Order: sequence, then structure tokens, then C-alpha cells
Amino acid sequence: MHDGKTVTVGGAAKGVGMIHPNMATMLCFITTDADVDQHFLQSVLSESVAVSFNMTDVDGDQSTNDSVIVLANGASGTEQIEEKSASADSFTEALRYVCTELAKELARDGEGAQRLIEVIVEGAHSTEEARKGAREIASSSLVKAMVHGKDPNWGRLVMALGKSSIQLEEQMIDIFISDIHIVHKGIAIPYLKDAVVSAMNSEQVDFRINLNVGNSAATAWGCDLTEEYVIFNSAYST
Repeated sequence: MHDGKTVTVGGAAKGVGMIHPNMATMLCFITTDADVDQHFLQSVLSESVAVSFNMTDVDGDQSTNDSVIVLANGASGTEQIEEKSASADSFTEALRYVCTELAKELARDGEGAQRLIEVIVEGAHSTEEARKGAREIASSSLVKAMVHGKDPNWGRLVMALGKSSIQLEEQMIDIFISDIHIVHKGIAIPYLKDAVVSAMNSEQVDFRINLNVGNSAATAWGCDLTEEYVIFNSAYST
């Protein structure tokens, strides 16, 4: 609601391969009937992209033509939304929600994908480090293959974290797979493997890694690596 009226934010996105955005062959178009100040709109779009599309991966390859475009036509007839407007926060939240849901669907619909991967890295020194760690895990081919094989090989998660070059202490790390605690303070703990394998057989597989060295967190999304992806791209011809 803004100025006593309802405003709408919607969007459509395209891309299933070469998806590793750094604002991959990814196109996204977002529309709203709100009247939004141009500079404010650019600012909140950049912030939304940073925590959505730029935290998404299908195959680790970037394309040359990423685009996220937002169009605001003011058709709702409301007063213009600016940075200091009462509705600024709610509009920002709506735009971020649309971007995040579209980004997740891009990963879910990745070439050959059967499972969506969600990675939460928390307890990091900074938001930037949490983002680097989460995205490195989500884009790891070994992690993707592990998810496809329903194999709780947590060493691959730690490998990806180490590759990200963020600050971490091995003896402080806790790891959860779909809320099942499998590593405590860097050491594997007893768990029901059948329960973890069952969780990894779901349409969405969740990893949560607590570094326990700070207070920052970030979320990234990816998909599993399947035979279908290899077959499709090995047969692809220009």
C-alpha cells in the first residue's frame, strides 16, 4: 500500500544455462505501476540484484548479456515513492522479494536440473565474506554432483569454503543439511544417514554452514549437476 492505494510489482526472467550472474544468458524484466523516483529505483534495484541474481548459479559460466530491467509507469496514481517516503521500505521489500523468487526459479529450472540448492552461510566476519562463501558452495561442480547423487559428503562444502578465501577456522565450523546437524566444531558427529539421504532426495536441498567467527550471513542458490546437462551441452552446436 502507498498513498492509500495498492501498487503492484511483477516480473519475468529467462535463462537456464550459462547462469552465474555478475550483473549469464539471463534476462529479467520487472514492472510496477508505482511512480518511483529514478535514482531511488536504481538504488533499490542494485541492492536487490546483489542479494538475488548475483547469488545464483547454474553452471558457473557467465554470459556476455546479463540484463535486469525495471519499468515503473505510475499507473497506480499514487504519489511518487522516494528514498524518504513512508512506503520506501515496503516497496524495497516487494522488489527484493520478486527478484529473489525469480532468481530461485532460474536455478530450479537450470539445464537438466532436478533439485534446487539453497546455501546459507552464517557467522561470517562480514556480509561480503558470507556472500563469497555461499556462492562458492552453490557454484561448486563437486557440490552439485554430490547433491545429484544424494551423497552427504560435507568435505566438499568445506572445500568450497576454503576455495573462497574467506576468513574461517576449521575447528569452529558447524554444518547442517536440511536442519540435520552433521558437523560440530569442525568434527563429524553421529547422524542418521538415511534421514540425510532422504532429505537430499527432496526437490530442494538446504545447506546451512555456521562459521562461528562473526555475525554476518548470506544466502545463495544453485542446482544439481546431472547427466542431462552434460548431454545437452555436449550436443549443442552453433
